[in-house]
Amino acid sequence: MTDKTITVKCVFFGSAKEMAGVGEYAATVPEGARASVLRKQLAERFVILGDAALETNIALNQQYVAVDDDPVLSDRDEVAMIPPISGG
Repeated sequence: MTDKTITVKCVFFGSAKEMAGVGEYAATVPEGARASVLRKQLAERFVILGDAALETNIALNQQYVAVDDDPVLSDRDEVAMIPPISGG
């Protein structure tokens, strides 16, 4: 990774939005950072999210990403935190 940074727009939905207390957050990560770096940053910034930030499904630029996938992020990407939905 380099000393350069990029800005990623984080969007929270459902219980993730409730726990974070915001609907959106602009995260700054190193250029070349992967989604796992962002997840760790969100877990630290929004402590109440805790492990949910590390395990919650995400969408990168409106495309679902598998939990075990770790794509490289680009400047101005949009990452949506999409927790599981339950109901009856």
